[in-house]
Amino acid sequence: MYLSPGILEKRAQQKETTAEQDRPETNYALPEDIIYGFQNEIKSMKNFLLDQKVHKEFKSLVIVGEYGVGKTSLCKMIFNDKDVKSVYAPRIWVSMHSLEPGEDKKIYVLKRILMDLGVENEMLKSIHEEIEQEVATKKEKGETDTETATEKEISALLYALRLNLRWKKYLIVFDDVREEDEWNEILDDDEKKVKEDEKWGKYLSDGFPKGSGGRVIYTTREESLAMKLVAEEHEIHRLWPLTDTKSIWDIYAAALQENKQKEPPRNDKKCLDELMNKSRGLPLAIKLMATLLPVFLDSEKAAEDGSANGGTDSANDPLASEENRNTSPLRTSED
Repeated sequence: MYLSPGILEKRAQQKETTAEQDRPETNYALPEDIIYGFQNEIKSMKNFLLDQKVHKEFKSLVIVGEYGVGKTSLCKMIFNDKDVKSVYAPRIWVSMHSLEPGEDKKIYVLKRILMDLGVENEMLKSIHEEIEQEVATKKEKGETDTETATEKEISALLYALRLNLRWKKYLIVFDDVREEDEWNEILDDDEKKVKEDEKWGKYLSDGFPKGSGGRVIYTTREESLAMKLVAEEHEIHRLWPLTDTKSIWDIYAAALQENKQKEPPRNDKKCLDELMNKSRGLPLAIKLMATLLPVFLDSEKAAEDGSANGGTDSANDPLASEENRNTSPLRTSED
């Protein structure tokens, strides 16, 4: 495998090699390179967020699609859109990438949101310590408790979250939610929940105030999880691989330039077809392909520099085949 100069330079600057994370941490910052191919999706998402007919209702949406299709990039564009920023405050980005060892997953996520809202870590520690003390005291007295310490802490954090979001038109993005996160409840109010259990703070929905136009967006790879996060099918937005060849080529050419390729391969039908077949229209796969140097067959090299037939320019040779005149820039040493 032959890597492009830019990639080799980046690797040389790394002091030590680390294993690639299956679930890297993300943030809301826009990437430096231009994002292509999401015009229709951006329009649809903005309609979801800026629809004045339901501006006071709580709404949630799940973006579901396979790895590398661009779910996070799409959310970043929406999160940083000037029209969206002018309407929503606060805006919170939650990367579901990791958890503190030994900590309950829901508690970890709730703390992350509260800290983004300005709640001090000392206050969160105080909540935890008070609950631990309450549980210990009841145990010493021999009193029975219907709730565990974890359930009590989740309830307290949900109450704090509700207070901090009350009357605010908030936007929260949960990026890369997975089944193992145990964040798999519908956040809309459900009358059935209230009837079955009158206790407040048992459900995640209790922490998200309704009536001020709050919005929650999830991204996930798992279709089955998407169905658990929203109440209606229309609240699931499926993001498909790109089929627009221009966008695919623009992503590839931009990545080549970033990786310090001297000049991009020829943009012809053969190149585009091969790029489409190997990347399957996934933006991440297209960028990864741009990290590999093109490898040509001997006959293709000869057609490029005219070295065959005593240096004759094959482009002007009527006997030269069309196959020899067309380069295959996407063929790599792994083929």
